[in-house]
Amino acid sequence: MAEIKKSTIVIPEVTRVEGHSAVTVDILDGKVENVKLDVFEGTRYFEKIVVGHKYDEMAHLTSRICAICSTGHVLASIFAIENLLGYKADEKTTLLRELMHLGMIIESHATHLCALVLPDFLGVEDLISFADKHKEEFALWTFLRTLGNDVQYMVGGRSFHPVNLHVFKLSSHPSGEALNVMAHRLKDAREKALYLAQVFLDLKLPAIPSFEPEYLALDYDSPTYGYFGTRVKSSKSWLRSIEEYRDYLGEYPVAYSHAKKSGNAAQPFMVGAIARLRFHSEKLGREARQLFLSSELAKGSCNTMLNNLAQSIELVEAVYRAQAICETLLQIEEDEKASPGEARNENETNIDRLLDKLPGAAVGAVECPRGTLYHYYDLDEKGVVRAADLITPSAQNTQRIESDIRNTVEARIAEVEDGARQALLQADLETLVRAYDPCNTCATHAVSIRVAKR
Repeated sequence: MAEIKKSTIVIPEVTRVEGHSAVTVDILDGKVENVKLDVFEGTRYFEKIVVGHKYDEMAHLTSRICAICSTGHVLASIFAIENLLGYKADEKTTLLRELMHLGMIIESHATHLCALVLPDFLGVEDLISFADKHKEEFALWTFLRTLGNDVQYMVGGRSFHPVNLHVFKLSSHPSGEALNVMAHRLKDAREKALYLAQVFLDLKLPAIPSFEPEYLALDYDSPTYGYFGTRVKSSKSWLRSIEEYRDYLGEYPVAYSHAKKSGNAAQPFMVGAIARLRFHSEKLGREARQLFLSSELAKGSCNTMLNNLAQSIELVEAVYRAQAICETLLQIEEDEKASPGEARNENETNIDRLLDKLPGAAVGAVECPRGTLYHYYDLDEKGVVRAADLITPSAQNTQRIESDIRNTVEARIAEVEDGARQALLQADLETLVRAYDPCNTCATHAVSIRVAKR
């Protein structure tokens, strides 16, 4: 009887990602038997923590799920409550919320691209070596990261965990002077954002044998490239309301990880920048659109490594769009000075009437840097949360990450001897996982709690 050969590739912790995760690949007789992406970030129970709190506390409680995408959690929770109550924000509030969100996109994408991804392609092992040997690229990161943080600080009162954004309103608005200064800073940043995108456009990417997943992203009517919507579009040619998320996400727990999966065994989902560009590239501004058309993305490539390039294109778009919003807000301020008292949103005077719609339940969603984020709340007649459900992008991407790992190992397995597999494949697999920009901290709060009966 022939001897059965078993081996295992283990990455005990994937570095340069947000939170903690590990990869295990079991190989039997030269074939991949099993792949596990173990998100072992400490378990967190936000769905249970928010129960018993009032609707207007949700934004500030759930922002603590993650610092990097705290703005996304704030807005998803606000949108869920406002969708339930039938509230529509006025133009100024809507623009300020979008500006805040774009600040998060700029900060998060810049951090991922420069500090987490570029070291892989520049041949340095860690961020310290990156800062020492590639000072220009490191300075580019700190410039763009600071810019994104400052946009969020100007609108939200903090760079992270904003305090100014609430259901129905903002507690304070940036001054005209602050908006004018920021508009000029964003204009000055355009060249740096374009340079970074060109760097990623010129990169020679490793040959990752990615197959085409089912792409999902929010759909919206706005003529500009955006991150808010109440419908979800699929590359399988369906369009659904976000209220139906349980029907199409198929979320389920796994025994080896603190994060759930979404999708099914035959067709994993992919959310994030690639998915958004797949559906909405025609809404990009001229500069970002030209970058997209110059890339393999425009040809329909589903190479996961192109998610880095997709994020760099979104960063360019975010800088240009944020500048335009600042200028629009300045014009609104001038119009308000000319016609004081006419800009009031009449809904604000009828909040008690809106609350008469309780009890009820609704969903809010935003496109975060890593993909679509859902917040669901069920409120009682007093506006107190009875149940909550928070579905994060990184949890939705988990099944596709494992499939990409399997395909990569199977494609490379015949090229190297057993003893060399760990060293040769670890770098490829870590680079692959990093391309998804996973936020493991966000993903781990969705864990079932079982209380044993005594």
